[in-house]
Amino acid sequence: MEKMKKNFFNLAFRILTCIAIFIVVTFFVAWLLESRIFCSLFIGIPVGIISAMVAFAIMTRYHAKK
Repeated sequence: MEKMKKNFFNLAFRILTCIAIFIVVTFFVAWLLESRIFCSLFIGIPVGIISAMVAFAIMTRYHAKK
């Protein structure tokens, strides 16, 4: 039971971390491209999604090796 609870909290931590990474990366990419591209969110959102997915995969792989 304790291991299941630990795995749940670890998964929740990874998901919340990836959501935060998505928001931060999307914001900064859109903000940096705002003066050059009119609809900078069209680039910021996919970059945020990709970075969050990569971070989740890296954290999951690191957790699996433990």
